[in-house]
Amino acid sequence: MADPRPRACQLVVAAAGYGKTTMLRRWFRPASTVWLHGTDIDTLIAGDLEKVTDAGDNLRVVVDDLPRLEPATADRLLAIVGGLPDGITVALTSRWPLGTATSRWRGRGRLAEVGPSDLALTTDQVVDLLTAEYGLPDPDLADRIHELTGGWPALVHLAAETLGPTGSPAGPLLPVITAPDGPLATYVTTEVLGPLPAEVNRLVRDVATLAPVSAGLCAALGHRRAATALHLLTGTGLLVPDPDGPTPGDRLVPVIAEIARRTGRRGATRRITTVAAAWYGEHGPPLAAARAYLRATDHERCVRVLEEHGDSVLAAGRPTEVAAIVEALPEERRTRRLRLLLGDAFRTAGDLPAAARTYDTVAAGEPAGDAGLAWRMGRVHYQRGNPLDALKVFAQGNEVPADADTAILLAWTAHAHLLAGDCATATGYAQRAVRHAADAGHDGALATAHVSVALCLGAAGDRARSEEQYARALPIAERTGDVVLVTRILINQSYHLICASRYAEALVLARRADRFAAAAGYPNLRNIASCNEADALSILGRYDEAVRRYGQVLARYERMGSRRSGAALLGLGEVYRRRGWREQARAAYEEAVRVGEAAGNANILVPALAGLALVILHEDLDTAARYAERAAREAAAEISVPALLARGWIAVRRADRTGAGTLATEAATIARAQRDRGGLADALELRAASEPVPVRARSALREAYAIWTDTGAVLEAARIRVILGGLPDATTDDRLDALIAVEELTAADAVPDHRAPVPGAADNGSGTGTEVSIRLLGRFEVQLGDRVVPASQWQSRKARDLLRIVATRRGRPVSRGVLCELLWPDDNADRTGHRLSVLLSIVRGVLDPDRAHPADHFLVADQASVALDVTRLRVDVEEFFAHVVHGRRLLDRGAAAEARTVLASAEREYRADVFEDEPYADWSAPLREEVRAAYLNMLRMLARASRAAGDPETAVACLLRLLEKDPYDEPAHRALVRTLVAGGQHGEARRALHRYAEAMRAIGVRPPDESILAPAGVGARTR
Repeated sequence: MADPRPRACQLVVAAAGYGKTTMLRRWFRPASTVWLHGTDIDTLIAGDLEKVTDAGDNLRVVVDDLPRLEPATADRLLAIVGGLPDGITVALTSRWPLGTATSRWRGRGRLAEVGPSDLALTTDQVVDLLTAEYGLPDPDLADRIHELTGGWPALVHLAAETLGPTGSPAGPLLPVITAPDGPLATYVTTEVLGPLPAEVNRLVRDVATLAPVSAGLCAALGHRRAATALHLLTGTGLLVPDPDGPTPGDRLVPVIAEIARRTGRRGATRRITTVAAAWYGEHGPPLAAARAYLRATDHERCVRVLEEHGDSVLAAGRPTEVAAIVEALPEERRTRRLRLLLGDAFRTAGDLPAAARTYDTVAAGEPAGDAGLAWRMGRVHYQRGNPLDALKVFAQGNEVPADADTAILLAWTAHAHLLAGDCATATGYAQRAVRHAADAGHDGALATAHVSVALCLGAAGDRARSEEQYARALPIAERTGDVVLVTRILINQSYHLICASRYAEALVLARRADRFAAAAGYPNLRNIASCNEADALSILGRYDEAVRRYGQVLARYERMGSRRSGAALLGLGEVYRRRGWREQARAAYEEAVRVGEAAGNANILVPALAGLALVILHEDLDTAARYAERAAREAAAEISVPALLARGWIAVRRADRTGAGTLATEAATIARAQRDRGGLADALELRAASEPVPVRARSALREAYAIWTDTGAVLEAARIRVILGGLPDATTDDRLDALIAVEELTAADAVPDHRAPVPGAADNGSGTGTEVSIRLLGRFEVQLGDRVVPASQWQSRKARDLLRIVATRRGRPVSRGVLCELLWPDDNADRTGHRLSVLLSIVRGVLDPDRAHPADHFLVADQASVALDVTRLRVDVEEFFAHVVHGRRLLDRGAAAEARTVLASAEREYRADVFEDEPYADWSAPLREEVRAAYLNMLRMLARASRAAGDPETAVACLLRLLEKDPYDEPAHRALVRTLVAGGQHGEARRALHRYAEAMRAIGVRPPDESILAPAGVGARTR
C-alpha cells in the first residue's frame, strides 16, 4: 500500500491479525515516527499527544492498539488529533470502531480510514505467500484458503501452518484448518471471539450457519441491538461482503463461522433454523430460503423454492450449494425439474461426469427428442472440448415446439459448429436461435442466442456487428441477474480485444471476467477467462505471469477431465516461441496438436500446427513444411493467418522470396479485414524478410514496430528493433538501439535469436548468410556454419590477434592507437596505421568470404576506433555470461529447478579458460578474469541449487571444481564440509575439513574447529 497523503489522522480499524501495525511500520519510517501505546487512553489524552507538537514538522505519531472507547472519549481524542498542526500526521489503530465520532472529521477531509478490506490479502498475494513461505504452490489451494479466510492475513498463515508441507487434504478443507485444538481455532477463540461483548458473541453464534446476514434477520432472531452489533462486526472484518452470493449481502468469514458454530447453543439451534427459514422465505434470497427450509426439514417448501427459482439461483452463482441442497433432499422429493437442476449445478461447477450421470438418469425414463435434455447432455461434451460429440447429441433434440429450450439448443449447436471450425453453418444456427427465442419470449434464451450470433460474427471478422449483438445480450443478462451469461459476454469481449490487439484493455476485461466466473462458481468459464488474461499478459511481455496463469488453467482442466486445455497449451507454446525457448514451445505445441486432433477443434489445431512449423524451422525444414501445409488444409478463411505466416517463413528459408511475399500479402489482407493488428505486424515482418531491397524491408519493419509499440507489446517491439539493427543499411544508431533491445529481451528471460531471418541479405536462403561463431573458451576458433576457418585462410597471425583483441572488449570500441600498440608494441605509430587497415580487411574477408554484407557488418570501424558487433554473430563467452545471469535471476525468483538446468548448461559450455592457447597475452587477462569470476560464481550457485534440490553429489562436484580453481575460497570449503555431512559422508567430510584447515594455515587464517562437522541444527558439545 502506498504512503498516504498527509492527514491529521489515519484511522486503521480491524480485528486482531489483520496486520495493522505491520502496515504502519511499512508506511512510516522509524526515524521520523513516535510510537505510543493506546491502552492508557487517559494519559494519552491528558498530554502525550500534545507534547509531540514541539518536535517540529513532518512528524508522524502512531498510537497503537486503542481500547474500545466510549463515544465521548473517542470524540475528544479526535478533536485533539484534528487540532494538531498540519505538518504532523497521527495514525490510530484499534480493534474497535470509533463509532459516530469519525463522521465529522471525515467530512472535513481531516481523517483517512483504512479497514479490513484494505488490509486483506488478494488471491494472488495468498498464492505468493503460500508458495514462498510454506512451499504450497497449488493455486486452487490458495483460492480455497482465500475464500475461507477472506484474505485475513493471520488466518491465512495459521491455515498454512495447519496444513504443513502436505498441502491440500483429500477431503473438505474447512474442518481440517479449523480443527478444535488447532492453532487457527485457538487463535480465533482467544484473540477474535473472546474479546467481543457477550451480546455480540451471542449474535455471532446465532448467525454462524446463516447467510446473508442482515439487521432484519438478526432482529427476527431476537437481537434488539442488531444494528450496533453488525456495525462492530463489519468494521472489524468478521462480517464481510458476500459478492459470490446470489444477491448482495454480508456473511461471517467462513472460518469464523465454523468455529462459532461449534460453540453455539444447542437448544436454540432448532428455533434459529425455523425462524430464519420463515424470514428468508418472506424476504429472500431464494438460495438462503431453500437452505434454511432444508435444515428445518420443511422439504415441501424447499422443493417449491428450487423449482420456482432454481435456474435464476444457478445463473447467479453457487452451483455447489445448489447441488448439495438437491442431493440432501429425500429421493422421493426430487422431481424431474430438480434432477435437471442437479445436473445443471454439476455441469456449472465443472463436475462433468456427475452431470452426465444425472442427465442419463433422467433420459433413461423418457423418449428421445426432448430439446431441453439434448442441449444439456450435449453441453457436457462441449465443455469437455469435444464439439463433434456435442453435435451428435444436439442433433437428437426436436425443434418442435419452438420454445425456449429449442432456442437454447440451436444456440449451442452454433457454438459447437464454431468450435469445430465451421463458421458459416454456425451462423445459420445462431440466427435461427434468435428467431425461436424471440417467438418464445424467453429472456435467457434470447440473450444466449444473441451471444451465439456475436461469436459467429466475431469469428468471421465482423467485430462491429458482433459488438452490437453483445450490446443486446448484456442488458438482458444484467437485468435477469444471470452472472454466468454476463461472464460469457465479458470473456468474449476480452477475446475480441485481444484479436484487435488492444491488449491492455483485454487484460482489464479478462480479469473482470475471471472475478465474475469465480462468483458464478463456473470453473470452465474461469479457465477461459484466465486463458484470455494469460494471452494478454504474454503479448505484453509479462511472460512469467502468463506461464503461471496457463499452468493454473491446465491444472484445473486436468482435474475436470476436459480437453478444453488446448487453448492453454497453445498459449504456452506461443509464450515459449516468442521467448525463444524452442524446446518447451515444441512440447506445448505438440500437445496442443494432439488435443486439437482428438477434439476436432480447428481453432486449436491450425495455430498449433503453424507454431510447431515455426519452432522446428531451423532444424528440420521438410517436416516444418509438412506441418505448415497441413495447417493450411485445416484452416477456414477466418483462421488462416497463422498457416499463411508459417508457409511464408518456410518459403523464406527456401530462398523463395516471391512466394514468401505473396503469402505475406495474403496474410496482411486477411489480418486487416479482421482488424487483427498483431497478425498484421507479423505479416509485415514476413514481408520484410521476403524483400530483396533493404529500404523496403526497413519500411515494413518500421510499420510492424509502430504497431507493436502502439499496442503495448514492448518485447515484440524490442525484437523488431534487433532485426532493424541487423539490416545491411543499418545506421550506427540502429545498431546501438538493437544492443539495447537485446538487453531488454534478456532482462525478460527472452532469447534474442540472432539466427532469425535478416531481410535484404543475398545468402543461402536462410536470410542471414552463413552463421558466424567465435569461440574464445579454450582454443580460439572462428566457425562459418559447420566449418572451422583453417589457419591458412587467415594469411597473418596478427589478423587473428586483431579479432581476438576486439572480441575481448565484448562490443565496446577499441581505439586504433591501443590496437597498434598491442599488435606492434615496438614499431613506430606512423607505420602501423596502414598495417591495421590491412588486417581489418583480412578479418572482414574471413568473417564474410562471399562479401554478402557491407564492410562494417561485423567489424564497425571509423577513424578513431574499431568494435566487434556481437549482435551479428555468436560468441561463446557472451552466451556463457547470459546463461549465468539468467541462472542468477531464476534463483533470486525461487525457481531453483529451472536455475539448475540453466546453470548446468553454462557449466558444460565452460570448456576451459578464455584463450587457453594465449595464456600470457596481456590483452587477454581482463576478459579471462571476468569469465573466470563468472564461472566460480556459477559453480557456487549451481552447488546451492543442487543442495536445495536434494542432489548433494552435484553440489559436491561443483564445490570441488570451485576449489580446484581457488583453493583458498573459505565459503566453498565450509559449504563442501557441510554438504558432505548432510549427505552422511562423514569420512569425506573429515578429509575435506583437513584440506580446509591446511589451506587456511597457508594464508595465515585461523583454521576451523571440528564443530563444523556437527549435523545441521546440532551445536558443539558443552565443556
